[in-house]
Amino acid sequence: MRDTHSNGLGWLLDQELGSVEGVAYAVLMSSDGLLQARTETIGQEDAEKLAALTASLRAAGKAWDEHVGGQGMCQLLIESQGRIGLTTAAARNSMLSVVTTGPEADVGLISHHMVRLATRLGHELEVGDRRPVPEDSTAT
Repeated sequence: MRDTHSNGLGWLLDQELGSVEGVAYAVLMSSDGLLQARTETIGQEDAEKLAALTASLRAAGKAWDEHVGGQGMCQLLIESQGRIGLTTAAARNSMLSVVTTGPEADVGLISHHMVRLATRLGHELEVGDRRPVPEDSTAT
């Protein structure tokens, strides 16, 4: 298991989102839920679970958008009693997800920082396409 905070993007999430008032933690993941980077305020295992959950929610959001005749999902917001979750596209094949410290967090400010990060550094946040591993024809 690789540490997704000490890679080249963990510090960037800390700098751009971790310092925003109301942000508890943030993760960057591939569209299919593979964790790419996380803030230092969330552990590796919890970040991996959040990435997988977020991918499932994104799939449900896309299905909802198609069902109601929308023109593409832009952002996903989940509000619970104690937290708010925001997810937005970060770049090709990647998403950025933030969990707030509480329901009083300024969702507009946090969303602004998420979009600003994705716009400013989209090429660095991009995740490549997955390719199937070719079978080894020499294996027995």
